[in-house]
Amino acid sequence: MLRASSHHACRAALVGLAGWLAFSAGGAYGQGKGPTTRSRLGAMPAALVGKWGFAVASGNYCDTFSNCDPGSGGSVTFTFGADGRTYYALFQSSLVDGCGQVRSLTLKTGKASVRGSTLVFTPTAGTYKSVNGCRPDLTGLWKFKPGDLKPVSLRWQLDDNQLRLIDPDGEASGVYSRR
Repeated sequence: MLRASSHHACRAALVGLAGWLAFSAGGAYGQGKGPTTRSRLGAMPAALVGKWGFAVASGNYCDTFSNCDPGSGGSVTFTFGADGRTYYALFQSSLVDGCGQVRSLTLKTGKASVRGSTLVFTPTAGTYKSVNGCRPDLTGLWKFKPGDLKPVSLRWQLDDNQLRLIDPDGEASGVYSRR
């Protein structure tokens, strides 16, 4: 079982910075552009298919611990398949004075569908991995339980090959580039 207070405290800095980045990036969120803006039978709009990501502070895009440099920052990536299959990764990293590196990686898989300017990601499986130099008891790998995997409704817009997402919870909000 995840310890909610630790999980939420660790991602507070990234969520705040991601929200600031989304706000400062500006732009109106309306109808997404592309050949189609509605999913048909689980299909994604062709313009969204592929891997999208944005990094905060560190400038690295990480979907495994092995590809990430130590330091503060994080990244969010979405990979959308033509059939709607979706892969989501949230990486967070901080150097904490007196105790060292704190890193976490949230991975979720599931399906996404698009209707107009709304993209709904419905995760079906996921894991949370933490390496915590401050609190070794919070180091480990946990599987999300079905009750922890709730659909997320995101507003989206595609402009100049950048994907802008607004997440009501702030976790996935940002301006994404193709990876």
